[in-house]
Amino acid sequence: MVRLASVLFLTLAATFAGWRAFDARIDAADIEGPLHGVTYAPWAKDQDPLEGKASGVYSFLRTAFTDEPPPPVKPRRERMQADFAMLAGRVGTVRTYRATDGGEAMAEFARTYDLKLMPGAWIYSNYEAKLQFGKDSAAEVNGEETRALIRIANQNPGIVERILVGNENILRWDGEKNLREPRAVSPAQLIREIRNVKRNVRVPVSTAEPWHVWLHYPELAREVDYLAVHILPYWDEKSDEEPLDYLKNRIGLLRQAYPNRNIIITEIGWPSNGASRRSPGSGLVRHATQAEQAKHIRDAIAWLREQKIEHYIVEAVDQPWKSYDLEGKAGGYWGLFNADREQKFQWTGPIRRFPGWASYAGGSAALALPILLFFLWKWRTMRTAGLFVFSGLVVLSTSSMVYAANRAGSSYMVTSEAIGWAVLALFLALSLGMALVQALEFVDTIWRRRWLREATPAAEMVASQPANRHWPKVSLHLAICNEPPAMVIQTLDSLARLDYPDYEVIVIDNNTRDPAVWRPVQDYCASLGERFRFFHFDTMKGFKAGALNYVLTQTAKDAQVIGVIDSDYEVRPDWLKALVPHFDDRRIGYVQAPQDHRDWRGDRFKEMLNWEYAGFFDIGMCLRNEYDAIIQHGTMTLVRRDLMEELGGWATWCITEDTEFGLRLMEKGYGAMYSRERFGHGLTPDHFAGYKKQRFRWAYGAMQIMKAHAGNMLSNRTQLTTAQKFHFVAGWLPWFADALNLIFTWAGIAWLLAVLLPPLAGIKPVGLPPAEFIIPTIGIFVWKLVYSFGLYADRVKCTFRQSLGAAFAGLALTYTVGRAVIYGLFTSRLPFMRTPKMDERATLGMALGMARGEAVLAVTLLLGAAVLWMRNGQIDPEARLWATFMVVQSLPFLAAVYVSVVNALEQIRAAAAPFEAPTLQPAE
Repeated sequence: MVRLASVLFLTLAATFAGWRAFDARIDAADIEGPLHGVTYAPWAKDQDPLEGKASGVYSFLRTAFTDEPPPPVKPRRERMQADFAMLAGRVGTVRTYRATDGGEAMAEFARTYDLKLMPGAWIYSNYEAKLQFGKDSAAEVNGEETRALIRIANQNPGIVERILVGNENILRWDGEKNLREPRAVSPAQLIREIRNVKRNVRVPVSTAEPWHVWLHYPELAREVDYLAVHILPYWDEKSDEEPLDYLKNRIGLLRQAYPNRNIIITEIGWPSNGASRRSPGSGLVRHATQAEQAKHIRDAIAWLREQKIEHYIVEAVDQPWKSYDLEGKAGGYWGLFNADREQKFQWTGPIRRFPGWASYAGGSAALALPILLFFLWKWRTMRTAGLFVFSGLVVLSTSSMVYAANRAGSSYMVTSEAIGWAVLALFLALSLGMALVQALEFVDTIWRRRWLREATPAAEMVASQPANRHWPKVSLHLAICNEPPAMVIQTLDSLARLDYPDYEVIVIDNNTRDPAVWRPVQDYCASLGERFRFFHFDTMKGFKAGALNYVLTQTAKDAQVIGVIDSDYEVRPDWLKALVPHFDDRRIGYVQAPQDHRDWRGDRFKEMLNWEYAGFFDIGMCLRNEYDAIIQHGTMTLVRRDLMEELGGWATWCITEDTEFGLRLMEKGYGAMYSRERFGHGLTPDHFAGYKKQRFRWAYGAMQIMKAHAGNMLSNRTQLTTAQKFHFVAGWLPWFADALNLIFTWAGIAWLLAVLLPPLAGIKPVGLPPAEFIIPTIGIFVWKLVYSFGLYADRVKCTFRQSLGAAFAGLALTYTVGRAVIYGLFTSRLPFMRTPKMDERATLGMALGMARGEAVLAVTLLLGAAVLWMRNGQIDPEARLWATFMVVQSLPFLAAVYVSVVNALEQIRAAAAPFEAPTLQPAE
């Protein structure tokens, strides 16, 4: 108990220490007293002025189930009054952008709360007026704006000391001036509006533009009474300067160009959330975090105060709508207060980089604690290293979920974005859950103290049998369909050499129409004596299961054990004597030996396949045997005859009838035994297509079984143990993971197109997927590599190169298994697909065509990653992360192409060598 308590305590302590490591103290200038000014937009959290309707999750929930129309997007008087009351005493002046959006009410509130006001008028182009107001000309809209601005300025002396006409109009013009029909306001149009306002007011007039616009348009500077300058280093990806140096240098350039002009900074600030931005030249990354916002704003204010430069922090309150419409995610997070009007940071004292670390750590620990308590108690005999490894992976997983959930909770979202986050969160939770199931297998295998149900080695088992023991009769069933006669004859020869006193062999050929294929087998059975019988049917329903069920009716009446082997297997003479004694335990319903292969040496393709198969039989089956939860396979399996007849034989509705029957036996309370020792060796598929076809059948059959037995898995109406249920479900999870990976790949490609392609009419571009989901997903992929190579190193007797080849072979099946799972979930029946052996040799073109689907996905992902990296990755680290993730996503599909190429090259090499047909000799 002390050991377990120590593991729990140290794991939880490490969780808190890990989260605490992300926190640090950052020094910044202290800011005392009220700020000179802030910018202000009067919109509430659920309002979007550009859409003409309310937006966001809250509005959606209000309107989705009622007939209530969305509220008109007009500033709410009570909201503005509360905001001005909040700003009173904290700032001196409030800068606004639109005179008709509550401008006169804001002047009233400024007077009430002893604030100054710098009102602005928004100047529209004809295009913008048409788009937003349905007006053919901007004259009417701009007239309303400027008249309201003039009225506010003239009616509020002492409150309004300066005004602004337009905001970043020339910045937008610069981006479009080379177009045939620019959609922004031109310098000449803006100057006309400025002159009009100046004639009608007695306060200084200007227009607000970024610093470089003032340098490039001196004619604009001549028209205004002061320079209203925006300096926002976050947006300037070409600069490699620190934010404060950037501010100082830009002020220096303006002072040099306009030495005698009054320069007022009308926007200076930093976002608290959003994409990081990278300078291609120096690699300097600008992070959008709350700590960075606090530092850069405080440092900027301190320096501007020293220089006695009037300045306005952008902005007072977060504006979520900007994230949806204008500036990407960061656009909604420039406020000193969040959209719920909560202050983001303190103005004095050290800044905490991650002040909420304790709540994150507590949430991670609370989520992990039930899992840890169950695991530590259930697997209390495991070696300590294994306890620590699994516990660590649990808290990493829960920490990922807690971080993603907290990030989602602190983000502003419209309905579609909230749905997207929910889908990604579900995908992440499922992926982490599947990874933890694999982690449990990993530690339970490597750090298990002893194996309790290992089968007795063959030599020891045979030697321990008394000379007078009764050996039950065994009936061996061999179903074939269009199999090469030479291959089947080799199998028959090995069966004829079995060292067992009482057995028979029944061969059934079904659905083979060509007599030249099945008659040589029939004749060879006849030559082997009365132990061997042969049946042939041109047509038989039920495929392999139907054939085996027929053979069951022809089995010798005194046979007590049924054995099934594939047509390509050569068995060891001691197979039956080594395994039949396990049936002395009446509870054992079937005994299973591994599949293995004999034709892989000297062929790189078949070598990869051989060791990929070996992983399952040396790792998964051994562990499942400890919990009496092995999977029955249709070769090298022995079953009690009476149980087969009691349960109605093999299921003809399922294309993996062997596994389904084994599960039915366990539901009746019978157990199974697995021997890791190799008693038979078959042939690997000759082609990648055959390998894929075989795995498609296994995965599709698993879905058939899952759907048919789901009720039994979820209830207590059978005798399945909890461990058996767990291991059957756990065995299906990796295939579900492949299906999820395939769905996520398709969705990722669609998402990428929505990011890269110009938005269609009426469709907005989307942002990149959140890094909160990308990083854990990449981490899961890395974990799977550790999982695979770790288990191979511990359990499979192969070299690292061979385990690497096995990993490639397994990855290459991702696309096939994913498709099989999706088909299996939504369809009920597919034709039985035999795995061809000793097939004709393929051409290079045919072999490469076997992976054409995977090749298309791999090329699409790699091209998308390259375009995203070159187009967005130069300035956006999150784009680089997403591009890296897409490269990782392409690896299973590249593996399929690689395996198919290896297969093709081996086929070409084999074609150049003389082919020697096996000599057919009857067994002695």
